[in-house]
This record gives sequence, structure tokens and C-alpha cells, in this order.
Amino acid sequence: MSSSLARPLVRRRDDGLQLSYQLPHRVYAAKPYPVLAPNGSAIVIYGYENGLRIIWRGGRSFLPLQKPAVSEKSEERQPNGTHDDAVMIIDSDDEEPAPEPAKVEQPAVQFEDEETEVDASHPYEQILRHIDIPLGMKVLGVAVPSFLPEKARSSLEAFPPILTKMIVVSAICADSSTRVVVVPLTPPHPTNTEPSTWGIQTLSMSGSVSHNEIPTGVSITFTCQAGGDDSTRSRSQRRASFSRVESAPARDGEKWELLVATHAAEATGTLLVYRIPVIERSTRGETSFTLSPQHLHPIQRHALPAPAKSISFNPSPYPSERHANLLVAFPDGYVKILSCLATKSNRTSRGTDSETVEPEGRWLITLYPGFEQSADGFGRRKTVIDAAWVLAGRAVMVLLADGEWGVWDVEGSGPGSEPGPLRGQSSIHGVTGGSLTSFAVSGRIVGNPQTSKSQVGGGGPTPPDQRAKFAPMTPSTRRVREDSLFKGAQSPSSPSLCGELSVVQINSSRDPAPEESILIRHGDQIATIPSLLSLWRNAVKSTGTFDASSRCRVTNIGNVHLLGERLTGISHLPAAARKEREANRREFDTLITAEHRLIILAPKLTGSGPQQQAKTGAELHEKVQQPSAETDQLMLRRGELDVDGMDRVLSGMAGGSRFRSPLKRTRVFT
Repeated sequence: MSSSLARPLVRRRDDGLQLSYQLPHRVYAAKPYPVLAPNGSAIVIYGYENGLRIIWRGGRSFLPLQKPAVSEKSEERQPNGTHDDAVMIIDSDDEEPAPEPAKVEQPAVQFEDEETEVDASHPYEQILRHIDIPLGMKVLGVAVPSFLPEKARSSLEAFPPILTKMIVVSAICADSSTRVVVVPLTPPHPTNTEPSTWGIQTLSMSGSVSHNEIPTGVSITFTCQAGGDDSTRSRSQRRASFSRVESAPARDGEKWELLVATHAAEATGTLLVYRIPVIERSTRGETSFTLSPQHLHPIQRHALPAPAKSISFNPSPYPSERHANLLVAFPDGYVKILSCLATKSNRTSRGTDSETVEPEGRWLITLYPGFEQSADGFGRRKTVIDAAWVLAGRAVMVLLADGEWGVWDVEGSGPGSEPGPLRGQSSIHGVTGGSLTSFAVSGRIVGNPQTSKSQVGGGGPTPPDQRAKFAPMTPSTRRVREDSLFKGAQSPSSPSLCGELSVVQINSSRDPAPEESILIRHGDQIATIPSLLSLWRNAVKSTGTFDASSRCRVTNIGNVHLLGERLTGISHLPAAARKEREANRREFDTLITAEHRLIILAPKLTGSGPQQQAKTGAELHEKVQQPSAETDQLMLRRGELDVDGMDRVLSGMAGGSRFRSPLKRTRVFT
């Protein structure tokens, strides 16, 4: 293993650690895999100039590899102890080809029963294994399946069995092709360095079955055919099937398929949709999965009105009809939803009742943001940077170039919302060409205070009038967030055409409404919404107490050191399986991608179990009950002091012999 992955550059943060992994090549795209390995490792996949690299982080360690048992079919010896070395040559035109040499079976990889102990000098998850998959060219984009995390999935929902044993990833290559790579979910043993024994399958969509230009985006998900080919089933039968198994898992005889969607800027914009069957084989009680190499032709080809910015499949699982809905974002100021499995019925004859079903796709609805005033005085739609599914696929969140974000509630499932145009998907086949313009909830990314001050002051000392000031503590101001009380007016974020959204559901499927964490990258700024549902409820609440907790607002993630490189990506990284993380209920880290490094923001590990965690938590709670005056002053300087802290600061000032500014008592040089 390379030294950069074995020992990252560690930097302490207020909420944990920043781990920087310097890489010997440029990272073009990186994605965390949503499924953990059987040993509990988190998986990171990224593309570089020669192919893909897969990293297994954390989890239980490898056991020593056991030697395979000696085969009983050993070489037979002659009675006199000599070998029969005679060679017989048969010359025949009807000679059959020689049989393939028997494959050497690799011993099964085994892991420790207990989780790895935490090294006090390195209190973070170690990189367990990484492999390189050479493709012979640059990998410019990476996509992983779109589905809900394991905690958010119901046991009644269908789950593709291939994902329990294999990693399925799609890659955009520099030769205008799209590759689908299937790799075992279990990492190979460190002593196994032969790629031919890793069980990797690669499919290539290129030439006449792909784009003429390099694709600019790809998204994948899984669907299923129940009881035969959809092309021979009537629409009434298909509707009855969906209504009958709305919450049932896939049954025997149902065939899983991989849906792949790619888009490129050729012509005015082109969108291709592929449907690749999953082949399941059982040998000696072992089940293996591969993808069919015979179905690499696109089933749909759509001409777009303009080149798309991004695409993403709905995270809802089969058999929900929305599971094949594709979100297509256009930078010109609109977002469209395509139902990839929508069908068109053509009666074969007047006297027959059967209908031939042809999946051709159907555009369901168009979503529009607000207007902005241009320099010439004409209004135009705001530029769209990225769009993502929220509320478990029932709503759409968009990020705009001016730093604004908003949510379209297309099904009316959010707090205080009225039924939307796609309510319950019952009328999904009847909606064609609809539109929606108003946001159910919206906000804006504000500029970093340190960045704003340095730009205004030119790097000099902060002017006195820009320092934090006290605000009167009245009943009305108690309902206002401490951001506006102690930080003053914050400048809006600078316009940028670079950014993305990362969404992950953090609560259980048993909860009545999905609660999701949002990561927002806008330009060189990173922000987070810990709970979109809590923020949404707080925004529509007209009466009652205002909830000023951090879960109900957009919080900037600062103090991230990129070491001079450009920020290129951000996403939620599933935490490796560990009892300590389960006790703290922090199941996701933050994966940040730079030009030549991967950065992970994760909490510091202590190595204690749940009982020790509870004891430590109680001790920390006692310490938090009586914070020191220096802690209050530091929090005040950063603008993070709450109302109780302000009461303590004011009480301390009133009890002092003379007035001293809390900002001058403790000098912190940054």
C-alpha cells in the first residue's frame, strides 16, 4: 500500500479530524459506495488517468490466508513408481478444441471476529485495502447505484441481490465510451496481487451504441421485470402488478436489470438509456452475479433542448413507479423529470384486446426557478448548477448560481404542503408537460465571514465597526438566531457555476417522514443542512417557539485546508462499522475531493464501547454544564455563543471591578 494512503496528513478540528490523503495522480471524480463491505469497511471509488481505484476503509482486519486443500485427484503413478511420459499425437480434421485449463480456486477471504482496536497515536479508521482497475484511459466521471441507505430501507422493500455481493459502478471514459464495472464487495486479500483472480467484469458501451462525444454525466439504478418481458405485457396487467406488490420484495422468477442513463453535449444534447439484465448463476451452492454482455444497445435515445448539466435516478426502490424517474437539470434555468419506463400502447388489431407495450420514456413535468435581472435590464431564469432528489424521491432540491437553493414539492409530501401534480404517483401517466415554479422552502448560501473580511480589508486588521457587538436581550430578539445577533450582517455568496448537492437519509424507515442531511458545495464554500425536514418545518411554522438549533439552518463548514488545491467534489461517506460510531449516531463522514487528494472529515475515535461512551458522555455533560469564561469568550468571537452563554458573560462583566471587553481579555491569533 502506498504511504500516502497508509499515513494521511492529520489536522485537528473542533468537531474531529481532517484526514488528507495525497495521491500520485489527478482525481477526476470520486464517489462513496452506499453499501458497506461484509467486514464493515466503507468503500470509496475514484477515477484517474488510467482507470478506477477502489479503496476499502476501516472494518475488521484480514486473517492470514489459508492454503487451499490438496486435491484428491492427484497424479496417478505407475506400479513401478515411474510416470507414463508417452505422448500420443492424433491428427484429425474433426479434432475438438482442447479443454480450458482448470481455474485455480482462491481460498475464501476471512476476517477477524472483533473490530480493530483504535491506535491512540492514530485515532482514525485505517485504509484496509485498495486495488487499481486499469481501463487504459482517463475516467472523467463515476456513478454508483441510486438507492436509500440500509438503515432507511424497509425489510419489505425489494433489494437487488447482486448488491449483496458485488460492487456495480459506471465510469465515463475519455474515449467517449461508458464502462460498467462489477467488482466483488469483499476486498481481496493483501497477498492476492493478481488482478485476473479478483473476479472483475467490465462492459463497454462505445461506438455506434454510445455518444459521438465524451459523455458529461451518468447515473445508474436497478429495476425488475416481473412475470415475463414488459414488451409483451398489457398496460392493465402492468398496473395491476404494481398495485398488488407495492410493498412486496421481488419474487422468484423476477429478473433484475441495470438501468444506465448517459448524456452528452452532441447536437443540442442527447440522452441515452440502457437496460442490462443481471445474470444469476448457482454453482455448488454458491450464487454468482454478472451482467449480460448481449444487451448493450440503448433502449431509448432522447434529443434534449439543450445540453444537460446533471442527471440522477430516483432513490426509491422497485416496485415504486418513481424508481425509474430520471432528474435532468439544465443550466439555462429549468429541471425536467423523465419517466424512463413509461410506455406507449399500440393496438395490434381492432379485434384484439391485447396491447403491445413499448418503453419509450415520457417527460412528466418541468420545474422552473425564479428570475434574475441581467445587465441589459431583461429578466431571465436563474442558472441551475445542480439538482437532487429529496424526501426519499418525492421532492426536488436545486442549487442556483447565485447561491440560492430551493425545494420543489412535486408530490406535496413536505410539511404544510398541498397535494402536488405527481401526488402519490397515481396520476403519473396522465401528467405530461406540467410545470411548477414556486419553492416550498428556500434559502441562500452566505459568504464565509473570514473570506469577506479579508477581501474588504485587504488582509489587514479588522476595522472596529466590524467587530461582534452585543444585542439587547428582549423577548422578541430571543426568537432570532444568534447568527444575526452576534455575527452581524453577512455578505451573500459570490456567484459561481461550480457546485453540487449531496443528499442522504439519516433516520429509520419506521419513521413517518424521511429526515435527510444535505451537503452543499458552491464555488469554494461548503455548507450543510443537518436536517432538511426540521428546517422545512421551522420555515412553515407560523406560531410557537422559534427553533434556533443547528439542525434547522444552513451552516457553513469552514476551516477546511485544501493545501492550495481546488475543491472539486463533496459527498456523504458511510462510516465503517464500529460500535463507537453507532453509540454516537454519527453514521456518515464527509468526503471532499480536491485535484490530487482525498479529504475526509471524521470524528476522533476513542476506542471505547457503548458503556464507556455513556460514562464519557455523562462526564462531558457535567463539564458542559459549567463552561469556563475563556470558552464563552472564544465562542463569542466565533459567533457561536448561545443565549445562556451571553447571560454568563454579562453576569461576569457585571460582577467585575471594572469593564473590560471580552474580546480583549483573550487574544487569539489566527
